[in-house]
Amino acid sequence: MKIKNVVTYNNRCYNNCSKLQQYREGVSMKTCPYCGSGVQNHQHRYYCGFCKMKLDRNEVQENGKRKNLLPQQHPTIEDAKKPTPELMKLSTVELLYLLKLARKERSDTYNNRYIFIQAMKQGAKEFSDAEQYTYKEYEYWTRKCFVIENILRERIGFIPKKINKEFIQNMVERMQQPVKDMNIQPPKKEVERVK
Repeated sequence: MKIKNVVTYNNRCYNNCSKLQQYREGVSMKTCPYCGSGVQNHQHRYYCGFCKMKLDRNEVQENGKRKNLLPQQHPTIEDAKKPTPELMKLSTVELLYLLKLARKERSDTYNNRYIFIQAMKQGAKEFSDAEQYTYKEYEYWTRKCFVIENILRERIGFIPKKINKEFIQNMVERMQQPVKDMNIQPPKKEVERVK
């Protein structure tokens, strides 16, 4: 290892050890949600030196905790109407809820359209405009389902066939399982030097 790298490594170890000491003393430390390293505050944003990336305030965690992946509230059908770039920013659980809602909306629209078609077959021509409107709505919700399914496919590797209460509950339970904080114990020699 080059001398410069050894000095950088030793400084990083010393900084991490002092941060660990602060944590043990009950001082809250801002940490990266991905690697657990301490972050530096840079004008309303934070920077993680290990990940070499900027973080927004709402992404930063404390004392090596991991990010909470559960949404604060359930999405609504109005959320499904967001443009694709905004949908891509939502969590996987939110997208699963939205896919369930969008599929229901598509199914309801299809059923309404079917009723109009049946009425028109029996001579009720006044439902022609309603049938055309429900077709456009059906097409809209089908495309929304395609968008959400493809975002989910990119994230989890498959498109869920059926999303029921049990499927979502199972995923939520997995996400709530206790996970170990991202704290690394330094070697005893490093801890003794810090004291």
